[in-house]
Amino acid sequence: MKLTILTFFIFIFIYCQPSAADFNRLSFQRKVNDALTAVERTLELERSPRLAEEVDHTYGAKYELVDLTTNAAIIAFMTCLEKLGLNGLILGSIVEGAGNKPLTLRFDVSTTPTFMKEVKVKVPMDRSYEETEETAGGAATNVVKAVRHVTEFHYDVKLEWSLSIYSGTSVDERTVLMSNKSSSVIVKQAKESSRLRISPQSYELPLTWLLKQVNLDDMASQFKVDTSRESTKTPRRNDDVDEAIVFSGRLSSWIGQIHTGLYAGLARIGAQHNPALEKDRRRSYMSNLNYLEDPVFNPILPLMEDRPERSSNSEDEVVPGCMIKIEAQSHEDNTDRNVLLSSSDLTKLTNEHARSLQGVLETCAGAFDASEYIVTTTAEIELGAVLRNLRSLSIQYEETMDYIESMMESQLVAAIGKRLTQDDLQAYVRYHDARLLSPAPEPFSLSIRRPEHYPTGLISIETVDGKNDCIHAHSRQVNIGSTLNVALNSATQVQLSGNQYLHGWMNHRFGEDQKNYQLVARARQFSAFIMVTGTMVDSTTLDPKDAVIVQNKDELLIPLLLEEIPTGKEFKDAIKSFSPEQQRFAQAYRSMQLSSSVFGVCIVQVKPQLETLLGLPADALDKEMKLTQDLMELFIEYQVPSDLLSYNGHSESAALEDKIANIKANVKAVIDVIEYQKEKQLKDERVKADMDEMESMQRKEEINFLNIGDWRSGSNGHFTISSQAHGKTSQIFQDGGIDVSPPKPIEKGTECAVPVGHTEKHKGATGQSEKESERNGIGGKRRDLGDSITPERVDFTLIPKQLDHSVEGKGDSASLRSTTIKTSKNWTRNRQANLLSKPERYGLDAEEIRKEKGKAFDLLDALSRSGSLAIAYSELHVVVAMTHSFEKDLTGTVIRDNVNPIEKLEGSTLLLASAVHGVSARELVRDANELQRL
Repeated sequence: MKLTILTFFIFIFIYCQPSAADFNRLSFQRKVNDALTAVERTLELERSPRLAEEVDHTYGAKYELVDLTTNAAIIAFMTCLEKLGLNGLILGSIVEGAGNKPLTLRFDVSTTPTFMKEVKVKVPMDRSYEETEETAGGAATNVVKAVRHVTEFHYDVKLEWSLSIYSGTSVDERTVLMSNKSSSVIVKQAKESSRLRISPQSYELPLTWLLKQVNLDDMASQFKVDTSRESTKTPRRNDDVDEAIVFSGRLSSWIGQIHTGLYAGLARIGAQHNPALEKDRRRSYMSNLNYLEDPVFNPILPLMEDRPERSSNSEDEVVPGCMIKIEAQSHEDNTDRNVLLSSSDLTKLTNEHARSLQGVLETCAGAFDASEYIVTTTAEIELGAVLRNLRSLSIQYEETMDYIESMMESQLVAAIGKRLTQDDLQAYVRYHDARLLSPAPEPFSLSIRRPEHYPTGLISIETVDGKNDCIHAHSRQVNIGSTLNVALNSATQVQLSGNQYLHGWMNHRFGEDQKNYQLVARARQFSAFIMVTGTMVDSTTLDPKDAVIVQNKDELLIPLLLEEIPTGKEFKDAIKSFSPEQQRFAQAYRSMQLSSSVFGVCIVQVKPQLETLLGLPADALDKEMKLTQDLMELFIEYQVPSDLLSYNGHSESAALEDKIANIKANVKAVIDVIEYQKEKQLKDERVKADMDEMESMQRKEEINFLNIGDWRSGSNGHFTISSQAHGKTSQIFQDGGIDVSPPKPIEKGTECAVPVGHTEKHKGATGQSEKESERNGIGGKRRDLGDSITPERVDFTLIPKQLDHSVEGKGDSASLRSTTIKTSKNWTRNRQANLLSKPERYGLDAEEIRKEKGKAFDLLDALSRSGSLAIAYSELHVVVAMTHSFEKDLTGTVIRDNVNPIEKLEGSTLLLASAVHGVSARELVRDANELQRL
């Protein structure tokens, strides 16, 4: 029982604090509906106030409702404080003497146990026995009841507590509002007093906010939400209500501390009272608090009423029954107040609260019999009743504010027909952008194909949520005729002369609901391409981070890591207190961050580049699937030089069939050499294994001979047996058909089946091709890139800096951030082992990704003749990402922050699209009416 009482107080008065996240709308509605009976009894006949959600009203009426309920809470709080001794006279004198100093309410409590005496007590037991006493007249039998001897220890426990108020730091000059001193005798059966002691405790509550809301000249509550303040977002989300919520929370916490320090302590002390005799035992009043429900009317109710327009002059003036009255206010005009309760109605409700509270106090005091309880007096009973009501008012006020916000959320759901999610907004933004912008954002799902050819595969950026929803981006082709450089190693640099595209991706995030994205690459059967990912170093160079060959129905899933960079405003705010040296360091590093945030994906088509490499006309390998596979295997697995495989005929005007046949013969010759080398290696390994086995057998024969031979016969006998053993070994070699002689070395001229004359011709053709490439600007490192740069050349690394500068000039720049894109080191690949098998999922770790990069670079090296041959059939896709982040979820953004995310995303999208397309935002808007709106 001791633990139960203590746990009850700690849980009820400390941990049961309400919050907006835990707001129970149905429970609150039931609570208000139960109170409507008392409201109708308090007001005039034919009045039917209802919950605000059930009455048609304007948005301004919600502000009026907040003002009305907050003023009701202030009056109710002051009524309770008046019951605790803070009446108008004391309040006026204290405020006048305090000046500008804050006022603080203070509660002090302590108990002092004093040992009184030790008493021996006989406690009758349930057992008894008979005693027979013999006398002269005969024998007498007496029944004697058994007793138990118990030692009792009596303590005098003195309780002292006080409630006072003081200004500033003048604690010693505080004014006592309410106090009590009492003592009780606690009887224990053990001499121990530590659990009878409450060490001196002080609990304080600042009254600054509460007294600021009261006009002390006419003792009227004057709370009003300042709608002109920039920080005022909604009737619930503004500085004025936030301050009221903070005070209400502090009030609940202060009450919880008093209940823990005083009432839980008294419950603990009462549980120690354990006299031996039943007649001396008394109950602890604290155990009755579990069942107390004070019938006090709560005037903090979000009520509205349908009734015709009324004039404030026609209302009957009601005399307030408490210290504070309400001061009538309005934000705009009286139309918003038509559905609200009037000031006289609120006065009636607060009067009813004061009357019912006084009734409870009188009932508690009249029903309490001090002779039946220990430790507790009437003062503690009345204090507890007022504190319980204060806490009930605090909870009701916070729930009322949460209800008003919840009502707006319910109205939004009712208007739309569903609870919106981030995916719903994404769908609308795409629909809206398609109607607003020209050109509109397009799905980032790109086919890999040559003109008038079937696609060999595709790449896309998709969500990782089971829906595989593709992102949309603003795209345009840039830098026509320019070349991209990709370094395979420190000595080899590949030049890609294909098309280049710039993509702008506007991502958005609500609260912590961050979506995950992945780069997806898919190849069709008998098709292959190389994908290289990295970051742009400058306008002509891609720093490759990863590379992979995607072929034959492969599906590669690469998770993307998105990292938001602080905005320019956030950056400047963070470094403004730095030294000049620290600022320059931070600025340099941020510049690097912005420049390296440009993500590049490079695609190289294998088959058309093979045709160029081998000297074949376009589309020559379209139907040569086996030849293509053999060529890729030779390049990737064996790093065979392309000179050994390309066309080496005498005439460039030869028929296509002859060129294909020539290349097939070259491929077959190289494969034959590889197969010969494999067979030779296998044969050498077999010979080595057989020789090892024979040597092992010979050693066994010699060991057997040593064990059974006759050593006395001299060396001739040993010699003979050894010769016999050797003869058996030779016979075995002959029977096995194994030639133990060392293999003859292969002549240098026979290593390659390609004729020497053909090789020389091919070398000459290659040299001629390299010269032609140098003349056409496709050559190696000496090529002058300036010839291919167009006047409209785009430097990809400058786009993030331009966006950062543009964002900094916007009013809501704190929510729009540049975003870096990196690939994760945990890939997934779906691959078929053969044409008839089902795809299987494989995971690729960092080491396997490194190996895939090596294979892709080997193939790139072969396709480009180690950088001497430009790759024309390639594409570069540069992605610049920005994230518009909202602090709350979608509903919270609309309801709590009073922000239309569509309008915010419109401005961000126009800013990004303008940077990608290189035109002003006005030129991107499709409709003139929309342009005027924006």
